[in-house]
Amino acid sequence: MLAFAMALALPLIAQDYNLQLRSTVDFPGQELANICGYAQNGREYALIGAEFGMVVVDVTDPEKPVQIVQIPGPGSKWKEIKTLGHYAYVATEGGGGLQIVDLSKLPGANLDYHQYTGDGEIAGSLNSIHALHVDEVKKFVYLYGCGRPQSVGGGRLFSGGAVVLDLNADPYNPTYAGKFDQLGYLHDGFAYNDTLYGGHIYAGLLSIVDFTDKKNPNLLGSIQTPGKFTHNTWLLDDHKRILTTDEEFPSYLTAYDISDPSDIHELDRIARDEGTQSIGHNTHILNDWAITSWYIDGLTIVDAHRPINLVQVARFDTYASGGQFDGCWGVYPYLPSGNLLVTNILEPNGNGGRLFVLTPTYVRACYLEGKIIDGCNGQPLVGADVSINYVDPLAFTKSDNFGIFRTGQPTPGNFTATISKPGYISQTLNVTLKTAEVTELNVTLELNAAATSDVNATMVNASNGSPIAGTNFQLVNPGKEYEVSTDAAGHFDLLCAVNGAYRVGTWGYRVGDALIQNDGALNIQLEPEYYDDFELDLGWNTSETADKGLWEIGVPVGTSSGGQAVNPATDASGDNNGQCYVTGNGGGQSGNDDVDGGSVHLTTPPMQLSKYADPILTFWYWFYNGGGTGDPVNDKFQVQVSNGQQVATVLTQNASASQWRYSGQIHLKDFIAITDNVQVSFITADEAPGHLVEAALDIFRITPGVVGVNAPDETAQLALFPNPSASNFQLQYNWPDMKDVVLEVQNMLGQFVVRQSLGANSGALTFGDRWPAGVYSVVLRAEGRQSGVVKVVKQ
Repeated sequence: MLAFAMALALPLIAQDYNLQLRSTVDFPGQELANICGYAQNGREYALIGAEFGMVVVDVTDPEKPVQIVQIPGPGSKWKEIKTLGHYAYVATEGGGGLQIVDLSKLPGANLDYHQYTGDGEIAGSLNSIHALHVDEVKKFVYLYGCGRPQSVGGGRLFSGGAVVLDLNADPYNPTYAGKFDQLGYLHDGFAYNDTLYGGHIYAGLLSIVDFTDKKNPNLLGSIQTPGKFTHNTWLLDDHKRILTTDEEFPSYLTAYDISDPSDIHELDRIARDEGTQSIGHNTHILNDWAITSWYIDGLTIVDAHRPINLVQVARFDTYASGGQFDGCWGVYPYLPSGNLLVTNILEPNGNGGRLFVLTPTYVRACYLEGKIIDGCNGQPLVGADVSINYVDPLAFTKSDNFGIFRTGQPTPGNFTATISKPGYISQTLNVTLKTAEVTELNVTLELNAAATSDVNATMVNASNGSPIAGTNFQLVNPGKEYEVSTDAAGHFDLLCAVNGAYRVGTWGYRVGDALIQNDGALNIQLEPEYYDDFELDLGWNTSETADKGLWEIGVPVGTSSGGQAVNPATDASGDNNGQCYVTGNGGGQSGNDDVDGGSVHLTTPPMQLSKYADPILTFWYWFYNGGGTGDPVNDKFQVQVSNGQQVATVLTQNASASQWRYSGQIHLKDFIAITDNVQVSFITADEAPGHLVEAALDIFRITPGVVGVNAPDETAQLALFPNPSASNFQLQYNWPDMKDVVLEVQNMLGQFVVRQSLGANSGALTFGDRWPAGVYSVVLRAEGRQSGVVKVVKQ
């Protein structure tokens, strides 16, 4: 018989509340997976997915559990159990198909059981099973992530989608009814009344599937979950809302409105603790309380009866050690007594898993909700901090894009709430919170006058001093962001602007600087150039036919496979920020957020290039392609250019590399007629069969070549000496009748090392003492013309 040990009752950790520990049971020598429960003839049982088979423990007396039997099964650390009537269905990745156990002889230990490996068209094909769920209304069991035995070819059965078995005629001897593999691998799911609510972990999707016709299921809708690694799903009591977990950091318990499956939308999300690496695993719903396992943080109870405002109302930490995927695997909340059964995978001492028996105190949340208004302009205030000043955890939030906030706590009473944001005068207000009721709090925050300015600004083209008229701009600093539009004179007014240094950008100009620190006039100068290193979002367009791995802007989060970098961990060097465009940036495993099942397109805003006689395109890109199944590895990274009438491919890359690559100089006039409606598109495609596909883009630039003429202006005179030089270069120049002369120096990769306005049309300067050794091109530009190019060598 299995070694079975009672553990001493553990003291409650200080942060635990509304859950009482009744007992624990250790299982030396084997890990535990998920947990189920069963009640019969007034007795209650824990059905534990242990490493070497399902263990049955009598928990009728929650303080004195008694082991009855372990049903032998394949050795595996993954086991899932569900029941229908007096039968338990045991799934494992250890193989052997579906184990079916007759529980009717309990509390006796001599239980009947057998293995089902398929019948009919799947006869002998069912081997490993990751998870399962029983539709108790229609009496079908849904099996997820199934594998085939080697004797019938191995690999996934139906791509690891759902396999459905009919239990109506004989629950002890199921029959094959149908499958769903339209979205590929299905990790887990909730089945009710012929509808499947699937968790597609690798696709990061919640799906809703009509299974009325088991042979021809119909996909009703899907949505990507926040962590893009959807683990499990469970319906709320009205069956119009649902919760999901993401087994990936940052990890959320997320609520959705699914009343229209073709228009699923998120209602709210909650993390166990935003400041930790806590990862959610399985959630179950009882009377609209969500009872959820959170690996190293144990279990929580969240009041979800108001799903637009999820509030944590109980917590018990079952695991005091570290790691990410250690600790609590699952919770079962449906025993008649109301006691909870909880499994820890493996105790920190490594000597086996542990069963917890807990008694919950279910309480409804007290809600605090309202809207924050900016006292300067009467508009909603985004990102204001709201906190209830009490010891209950997680009673804090931020106002959303509409100024709305929602938070709460389990404890009723009289408290204070603080609303604050940098640059604004904080407010602390009295609030009375009542159980299961919403207290409304609407607040106007006034700006700190000493920290703000009323600005009358002008946007100016730095090359010629002309106003930049009728254009939208972004002004961004770490604490504030403004979107403004200039009038016909290049002016805009910005009232109550938070003082500080801002980065300013719009398409067609280099991102520049603006310092707001006083009332009055502000002149902002931007250098004209089609250049983007993605410090700001300058309005590129994205589209896709792929399911995931969509283009997004941000600091890249590296992934790897087989020791090779798949998603870049940094942007391309040579700019002044850490951001780039990348295809999916969810991090985690390499297949979590790569391009899958189609293509993703990233396109520049239009560019007016008709005055550019020889526009030259350069950029840095990342393209990785590997892993997956099937040969050849056939995916691609492609660059296309259009002028509104013509489309031409200027680069196609099929070769994978775990590094940033330079495009070289691409002369657009070699491919299309140059117009004032030129756009460049970057396309990454995952062609069948699928492989790991990731791409990224950084330091996009269009240089004019010779602008407006076919040869250098011979009146421009420049001399550089000494050349070669081991230290400085001396530049002397003279360009009669020209204004706003600009010096440009590029290395052999086409990267600018100098781009400087010289102002006067003649003069001298010194530069280059810190340049690395190499060859550089030096040119002067002014009024649509350029000088001859001088090559210099730094030794």
